[in-house]
Amino acid sequence: MAAAVRTLLLLAVTAICSGTLVVVNSGVKVTRGRSVFITEMELRINVGPTADCKVEVVMNEPITQRVGKLTPQVFDCSFLEDEVKYCHNGSPLLDQDTVMLRIYRFTSSDTLVETVVLMVQVADSGSGVVELGGTPLVVPVFYGLSNSIDGSVLNIRSSADLVCTVRLMSDTSTPALGQLVRKEDSTQRKGRETASLCQGNQPCLHDTKEVGFLKTSCQDFLSSGLKYQHLSPPSPEIDYIPIRVELREKGSRALLEAESVWLPVLIHGAMQNQPPQAVFMASFILEVDQFILTPLTTASLDAKDPETPQERLVFNITTPPAEGYVTHLDDHTKPVTSFTWLDLHEMKVAYQPPNSSQSQRRNHEVEFHVIDGSYITSPPFMVHISIRVAETNAPRVSWNMGLDLLEGQSRPVTWDELQIVDNDNINAVYLVAVDGPLHGRLSVRGEVKGH
Repeated sequence: MAAAVRTLLLLAVTAICSGTLVVVNSGVKVTRGRSVFITEMELRINVGPTADCKVEVVMNEPITQRVGKLTPQVFDCSFLEDEVKYCHNGSPLLDQDTVMLRIYRFTSSDTLVETVVLMVQVADSGSGVVELGGTPLVVPVFYGLSNSIDGSVLNIRSSADLVCTVRLMSDTSTPALGQLVRKEDSTQRKGRETASLCQGNQPCLHDTKEVGFLKTSCQDFLSSGLKYQHLSPPSPEIDYIPIRVELREKGSRALLEAESVWLPVLIHGAMQNQPPQAVFMASFILEVDQFILTPLTTASLDAKDPETPQERLVFNITTPPAEGYVTHLDDHTKPVTSFTWLDLHEMKVAYQPPNSSQSQRRNHEVEFHVIDGSYITSPPFMVHISIRVAETNAPRVSWNMGLDLLEGQSRPVTWDELQIVDNDNINAVYLVAVDGPLHGRLSVRGEVKGH
């Protein structure tokens, strides 16, 4: 599946750009749970002597950066060797990741935009700061507690002259089926103690308290009696507790080494994770008017999964439409290859029809996969798009791609950015500025229009 996603991303990017700015894009290798700097050996961009050039990390493609993150979000094309970093979050679920980058080269007269995919290969290290022990965390029954996290579960390599800390990572979607807890002090317990095993397959008290935030020493982490509490049956057979271990100098507190790891939790009696499925109450048909940007809704496209919350499902476009493109309304001028169910539910995903006129109805198909929180994919399914012929003589906007420019620059609005169509007399059509712009001015032959 990872190879298929990589191929589809590369095909989508090839369709977007002509490949004139990027000279080297060899991909990068990172150790699981660690970080790596991107250098010109992995990514080199051809920058003209008189042009400004910026690289933007595309953030509205959930099929990318699934087990890590590239920072900063915007940087110069001539970046330094210690400036751009990919940080892996420790997830054991994928051996590959991708980062989509959009490159802008600005000259005094125009803007060249190119989109590329940086491949990330994830490798395991035999010797790191953290190593899983011989005893796994096990939850014997639904709603139960695991054994304690101690030195038999996790081995942390440190020394007395270093400051070793453990932090519970909050920027992941794990644990997905339970929570990290610690035993309450005996003086805070109320009522009689309950057994550690729950009866009747229902929630019960364990005299525990949820640990929502944690930053402590490595020694305390392994000796505090922390446990995992299962909360969400029926569920898959495995969950994870993500932590980050840092080693610092005692005097300066300078960071010497850091590693992220996901502690696996085995849940007895649970079932193997099932793939998501399309919801066939949806019509899988989208009716579109010619030239009109039309939102996709859950009435046209929907999916569900037995284990993953619906808002965390990701739709991946495996076969894009032959004409037009699917886009995110945060920036409707650029196509997307993936989006979340939550964006679909909030009507932030739309189909942009082609800007060519037609005399009869046109039909296209778009193929999708759905991906759950464990990156299991659904069988493929189709959404049929039908573009109706416009039945009006009023002028319409057939293409609106916007402008990309730096602060202080100006750009002409050309046919490539804005197109108007009219059935009977295009020469009689006038454009009137009725509002804006807010951060610049619009002029026609030197005369300022609008406010």
